[in-house]
Amino acid sequence: MKIGIVVFSKTNNTFSVAERLQDALVKQGFDAVIDRVIPVNDNPGPKEPITFQHFPDLSAYDVIIFGSPVWAFSLAGVMKAYLAELPTLSGKKVFCFVTKQLASKFTGGNKAIRQIRSAVAAKNATVDQGFIISWKDKNREAAIADCIDQIATAL
Repeated sequence: MKIGIVVFSKTNNTFSVAERLQDALVKQGFDAVIDRVIPVNDNPGPKEPITFQHFPDLSAYDVIIFGSPVWAFSLAGVMKAYLAELPTLSGKKVFCFVTKQLASKFTGGNKAIRQIRSAVAAKNATVDQGFIISWKDKNREAAIADCIDQIATAL
């Protein structure tokens, strides 16, 4: 089973979670790789079209784990654009996680997960589980460990 951890991360906070997830899955015997979504413009505005320097091809993966930051109480625009351009995800097992700065429940984490679920559903798949990790939450390390454990168990 080939697992693709497809991540967009501008500050590397989200990427650090992807690395920990990859390390844990590889230690458990899974074939897991990180594949970064990289826009051409490092700081695209909300109204300009987003183009990609690297657009991960998901065809080789049996399982896909999307990772993205929350920006302005919503899924990062780069990940929204990437998900919108994907071909079908039919037959793929899908998970996701988002990272955000603020610990409050009302700062976009749930909305970002819903946006990923909706985008994935439009591509003929479903998100099995979604996780929210907040950098200012005192339980951040436990949230990361829970995300890793639950994904590994579901595989």
